Amino acid sequence: MFFSKVAPPCPPVKGGSALSEGNNSGFSLASCLLPLIFFLLPFFLSAQKTDSIALQTVVIQATRADANSPVPHTNLSAAAIAQMYQAQDIPFLLTGVPSLVETSDAGGGVGYTGLRIRGSDPTRVNVTINGVPLNDAESQIMYWVDLPDLAASAAEIQVQRGVGTSTNGAGAFGATVNVDLSRVEAEPFATITNTAGSFGTRKHSAYLGTGLLAGKLAFTGRISTIHSDGYIERAQVDLNSFHLTGTYLDDRQSLQAHLLSGHEITYQAWEGVPAQYIENEQLRRFNTAGAEQSGTPYEDQEDDYTQHHLLLHYKRILSPQLSLQLNGHYTRGFGFYEQYKADQNVADYGIPDTALVATDLVRRRWLDNDFYGGTFALRWSPKMRWQPTVVLGGAISRYAGKHFGEIIWSEYNINRPKDFRYYDNDADKRDANIFLKTEARMGRNLTALIDLQIRKVQYEFLGFDNEQKAVDQSAGLFFFNPKAGLNWQFAPRWSAYGFFGVAHREPNRDDYTQSTPRSRPRAERLFDWEAGLKTTHAKWNATANIYWMQYRDQLVLDGRLNDVGASIRTNVPNSFRAGLELEAAVQLHPRWRFTANAAFSENKVQTFTEYRDNWDSGEQEVIVYKNTDLAYSPKVITRGELNWTVLQNSRHLLAISWAGKYVGQQFLDNTSNPNTALAGYFFSDVRLNYNLKKVIGEEVSFLLAINNIFNKKYSSNGWTYRYTSQGYDARPDDPYARAEGNGVYNLTGFFPQAGRNWMGTVVLRF
Repeated sequence: MFFSKVAPPCPPVKGGSALSEGNNSGFSLASCLLPLIFFLLPFFLSAQKTDSIALQTVVIQATRADANSPVPHTNLSAAAIAQMYQAQDIPFLLTGVPSLVETSDAGGGVGYTGLRIRGSDPTRVNVTINGVPLNDAESQIMYWVDLPDLAASAAEIQVQRGVGTSTNGAGAFGATVNVDLSRVEAEPFATITNTAGSFGTRKHSAYLGTGLLAGKLAFTGRISTIHSDGYIERAQVDLNSFHLTGTYLDDRQSLQAHLLSGHEITYQAWEGVPAQYIENEQLRRFNTAGAEQSGTPYEDQEDDYTQHHLLLHYKRILSPQLSLQLNGHYTRGFGFYEQYKADQNVADYGIPDTALVATDLVRRRWLDNDFYGGTFALRWSPKMRWQPTVVLGGAISRYAGKHFGEIIWSEYNINRPKDFRYYDNDADKRDANIFLKTEARMGRNLTALIDLQIRKVQYEFLGFDNEQKAVDQSAGLFFFNPKAGLNWQFAPRWSAYGFFGVAHREPNRDDYTQSTPRSRPRAERLFDWEAGLKTTHAKWNATANIYWMQYRDQLVLDGRLNDVGASIRTNVPNSFRAGLELEAAVQLHPRWRFTANAAFSENKVQTFTEYRDNWDSGEQEVIVYKNTDLAYSPKVITRGELNWTVLQNSRHLLAISWAGKYVGQQFLDNTSNPNTALAGYFFSDVRLNYNLKKVIGEEVSFLLAINNIFNKKYSSNGWTYRYTSQGYDARPDDPYARAEGNGVYNLTGFFPQAGRNWMGTVVLRF
């Protein structure tokens, strides 16, 4: 597996530039913060106060759903984020979104984290910042670790479930997550945040802003450093980031620039805890990464990646009814992961002129990429009886990626040439889309949405031809993604909606590079039907949403090897997800509020064929299953939270919340085999918020969370591989191995999450 990641202009934690091997003294918060303070200080002192409370929107969020959109969505405001956020990454911040399951490789929510929505994996969840795509162009995964402390800069996070409205970048098969960074504060501010918690977790950040200068200019800067040792052994992370913003506003236009950077060094915990260890209290935190080195584990079994983002947003009001948004973006990413590998076959590394057969070695696998492009949105709101809003939007982007591997050490001399790379593969991917979205009133209480998108993807890469020779290849795909919906306000407090949408998703990098044109899979297609009912009252509100997601050619692993000997994902002709999502919020008392959501679903593949390796014969057995459950798709996910405002007046706010979440059983593959399933689990968190105003600065806030308060032992993710052998029992030699009976075994790894743990934060606002 590889990731897309990059380093701040401050000294990086390790290794200088990610493209060199020098040594540096390490990251210094003060060395980065002081220049930033001096840069902002003149603006801060000269800022003029303004009576403006609500500023005009800097970015037209053409991909955002509004309150009347017939699309199920959840908005998390800056105020809500501030009440919950400490150091854990955005997937954990979004834990209250219906149908969402969050997970962490290191077990504590810091480092490599991910989310699944309606059972859809991270490659099927589209993520954008201000409408600019963030998913890695090749793997289509969003690596949250690449932008540490991103939530601290967010004005709002919106999650659209299902296909959602047209967006830019990767196809949205499970959901769309849009992070809005375009907020402009009218008044000067400074925020200092310090966090400490279990597993040596700590975060320190400073966030400063000038407010509006002469009513037109605003500058902000944030710098953050996060460290955690991780719940899993040796799963430590060191994360550093900064975010600088400059904004110009006047009555007719705005210009905003963002520079974001993140640098992460993460000790690998990707392999999971062996199945034989997971029930053992002393071994359930065991990390096999680096253990191929005899004696102590290899200390540099790390992922080291840096990512810089430059975003430019220009908005122009052309007339009272017409406005234009132009956005440009550039992402620079580079880094590697380092591995100690024992007893490696030298021939597999293509090293010439050596008689050596095998050796221990240390390798680095590199990614060095550039991603750039632009998006636009032209919004027209003519004064007509049916109040239409028409948005013409789209994007064009290019990804240029270099993939190569180096051997930096070997136990025996293998006479590798200078600057030798055992693989070297460049890729070029171009992506363009255009959409036309219209919302209009069809009657007094009826609103209609029509959203039509076309998307073109062109991918150039080094891959195998039909004769299994490595040659430059290309693949082109063209998608049409129509969407339509209705929202009906049929009573003063009641509304209903219906939605239908189509989405497509191209195969990822490995699907192309590890296959020939003869064995290459087809693109996936999704038909999504949604219908919902909403009601809003003075003291309570509720929503019910039902959905049917019908897949054509969904890509799944089935155990087969293709014609070049690689494990492949194959197209399953028919599969579906169907479910009911419920949300409710009740003000039980002026000081008591209860919120809850529940998701009930069936997630099925109608016919699934498993190709199981037989270790005795070297052949594969074929097993056909009917109507099995899709992997990683729990039938039940529920969450409830009770909030008690203990004290509230002009100086003090003290609130306590208690939340509980249940996630049902999940299968690790598409066979519905109970031997390889994640058991359902329940965990509960308690949070205390105390805000004190006008004592130190404007406000000092204290946040204390006790997570998993009942110390539940559970795993939120895992992997499995099933095989047959009558002659060899691998369990004594491999802790991942388990027996199922009749000569059937599985190798399975789990990702256990932390037991009872705490985290506390102090925020000073000036």
